Amino acid sequence: MAVLLFAFAQLWISDMPKQTVARYGITFSTLYTKQLGLNVQETYQALVEELGVRVVRLPIPWSDVESTQGTFQWDEYDQIIRYSQGRDVKLTLAIGEKVPRWPECYVPDWAEGFSIAQKDEHVRAFMKAVVERYRSFSVIERWQVENEPLFPFGNCTNQISLEELDRQVELVRSLDERPIQLTVSGELGPWKPLAQRSDILGLSMYRKTWNEAVGSFVYPLSPEYYQLRAQVVRESTQQLIVSELQAEPWFPESFDRSLIEEAYQLFPKEQFTSNLDFVRESGISEAYLWGAEWWYYLKTHGETRLWETAQTVFNPS
Repeated sequence: MAVLLFAFAQLWISDMPKQTVARYGITFSTLYTKQLGLNVQETYQALVEELGVRVVRLPIPWSDVESTQGTFQWDEYDQIIRYSQGRDVKLTLAIGEKVPRWPECYVPDWAEGFSIAQKDEHVRAFMKAVVERYRSFSVIERWQVENEPLFPFGNCTNQISLEELDRQVELVRSLDERPIQLTVSGELGPWKPLAQRSDILGLSMYRKTWNEAVGSFVYPLSPEYYQLRAQVVRESTQQLIVSELQAEPWFPESFDRSLIEEAYQLFPKEQFTSNLDFVRESGISEAYLWGAEWWYYLKTHGETRLWETAQTVFNPS
């Protein structure tokens, strides 16, 4: 019966008009950029000036900015945000304990021994400091509170409770009127609880992943799967977007990234193009590509095919 219902739903959705993706963006991680051995400002400027990116989700990791309790190192993020302001690059700032990119949870060493209540209080204090520092910049469109907080993925000591998430959302709303974005795993876990708490719900869209248990794994999901789930929650939130569209490989833990041709073959341009087609078929009209730092890394090592594929998205002329 469940199979028949799902098949009927897919037929129903297939008759619905498909939206084209009206806006593409990227997620840009300063820490991942450094892990790849790249210069942060040079990489960001290349993405904006050479590739034509104009929409960016920027994580602000707690442990990176407040590595010493009460002392904030804003310089790197100040520079990115001021540069974005000068070029009208629209930003979503992701703040909280858990933000995009492994290890997901960015807790400074000085807070590791705190109780959950103590840590939560310091997280909120950090979030308040971020919003108060950057809310005067007109290019900031949204605040993302935490990243996939209900999805148990990452090197995290505990999963945030809905009660604490509500406190964080309420805090940010009290400090600024911009929309609140929350994110979910597009493949696994519930969407409704976070849709009800958000102005914008972002979902991940991964096709090919890897883990120690099964190795390389392709999700057996269709665009209609995402479209059906999107229809269920559309009345609970103002907008639904793809916050992470896979556009880089999911690396085996021990993979040597210096082997450029082998690294490229883990996620070639054909897979990139296929994923772009997949998100268009899902009917979701805004998507943030995941892997921009990787494209630039390959480009600096003479492999330009992913960079050139991205140019067809951000600078098609």
